[in-house]
Order: sequence, then C-alpha cells, then structure tokens
Amino acid sequence: MSVKTTVGVLVTGLVLFVFGFAYWAVNPLPYSAWNEVSDIAAAQSGAAALFPEDGIYFLPGRGNDPAVQRFMDTGPSVYLTIDHTPTSGADPVAMGLGFVHNVLSALLIVVLLRSVSGLGARVGAGALVGVVAAFVINGSEVIWWQQPFNWIVHQMIYYVLYFAIGAAVLGFFAKEATEASA
Repeated sequence: MSVKTTVGVLVTGLVLFVFGFAYWAVNPLPYSAWNEVSDIAAAQSGAAALFPEDGIYFLPGRGNDPAVQRFMDTGPSVYLTIDHTPTSGADPVAMGLGFVHNVLSALLIVVLLRSVSGLGARVGAGALVGVVAAFVINGSEVIWWQQPFNWIVHQMIYYVLYFAIGAAVLGFFAKEATEASA
C-alpha cells in the first residue's frame, strides 16, 4: 500500500470517526425514536435487581418451551441490553477502538473500490454497499428482533452515509489504490 493510500485510509478513518460523533452525539434526531420512562431511578434500580449480569435479555425467554410461548402470546416482549458498568462521558478505550474500527473499515472500502473508477461511481458504490448492508442487517432487526422501524431508519441512514462518505474521501486520497484492478 502506498504512502498516499495509507494517509487516505487514516484520514478516512478520522473523517468517519468525526461523522459518527456528529451523527450520534450531536444530532438529536435518532434519539427522538426512543421512549422514556417516567422514573429513571426506579427503572435503573429495578433493572439492576432483575438483571444481575451484563448481557442481552429477551423476555419472555428463548426456545420453543410451551410455557414461554404462552407468555409470547400474551405479551409484552422485551429485548434489553444490560451494562452495570457506570460511565460518565466518553470512554477513552471505546473512543480508541472506535477510531481503529473506522480505519479498518476504510481499508475494506479500499478493497471495494479497486474495481470502480471515477469519484461519482465510487460514491455511488459506497452508498450502494451502505444500502445493502442496512437492508440486510437493520431490516432483519425489524423483522426478527422487533426493533421499531422509527429507530432502525436512523441506523440505516447512518450506514448509507458512512459508506458514501468513506468512498468519497478514499476516492480523493487513495486514487491510485482504488483504480488498481484486482
């Protein structure tokens, strides 16, 4: 990989990191899809007591047990992620891992763009990959995990923009890498 491509991957990783921060930390729109509880302290205390271990819980349960199915038939169902580790502000380890994830994503986008020439075609290819990824991954979350569409649509928009932005930045910085035929 050339120096220019390496710089392009690092710059793309940084741009995607900043985009992710702007989309998820600054932009209030995705969170308009969330419901809120009336008593946060009681909800946290109850969750801590009912779900003592970190992890993912699905209520009424898993499997084809007739007793569980009876609860599924009467509802409600709950899909819940529990993390008992208190956090205040940005976790530096998570932020570092997020940056590394974006750099590795940029490397994958370079591979994708090797057979695509022209900035418009690169951005289009990136956006198309985002659409496919969002449709497959997020679409299945709506179908199989009962995730509300009004929440999932924000994730879908993010992924389409993520790949389009990544392809655009890499198309500028890593032109020779993306035009080398595989």
